[in-house]
Amino acid sequence: MRNRLYIFITIYIVLTDIAITALYLLNEKRVDAYVAINILIYYTSYAITRPSIPTSRVRFLNIALLLLFIAIVGYRVYEVLTR
Repeated sequence: MRNRLYIFITIYIVLTDIAITALYLLNEKRVDAYVAINILIYYTSYAITRPSIPTSRVRFLNIALLLLFIAIVGYRVYEVLTR
């Protein structure tokens, strides 16, 4: 069980490093892009490994991250549509 958690953390760190490096090299300056990519990486890592963590903590974190991601994407769509 702890092995899955270590695999989850390793995958998350590797994907985060790759994404942040790519965004930095693309000269991305918006914080919301980094946060949105980080949330997607969390969900991807979680879906790949399914670490066994107490359910109530994970449920709260997933709801909070999903709401934040929806707010970021909604704001970006609104910004594009009002140009």
